[in-house]
Amino acid sequence: YRLTGQQQEINSLMQRKSAVDEENARLKNEFGNLNWKFKDKSQELKDTEERAQKKEEQNRLVIKNLEEENKGLNICCADLLSDLEKLRKQEAQWKKEKSGNDTRIK
Repeated sequence: YRLTGQQQEINSLMQRKSAVDEENARLKNEFGNLNWKFKDKSQELKDTEERAQKKEEQNRLVIKNLEEENKGLNICCADLLSDLEKLRKQEAQWKKEKSGNDTRIK
């Protein structure tokens, strides 16, 4: 009886070991899948961050170019306003001279 009891205990332990081995295999497989997904998502995140950084650099360059263009346009507008003011003064001077000439002619 003693031997049979030990044999049953051994059989029971072997069954438990087999169940634990199966669970370990399942967990290893699940871990492998999760690890693969993690690596995939990590690469996806890295790619997204790189795209975002490139987009930011492009935006900075566009903003810099627009600021330079705006600066040039501001200078051009200032020059045009200055020219307009000179032309208005010249027009006023010509009108004054014409008025004087018209008065002399009469």
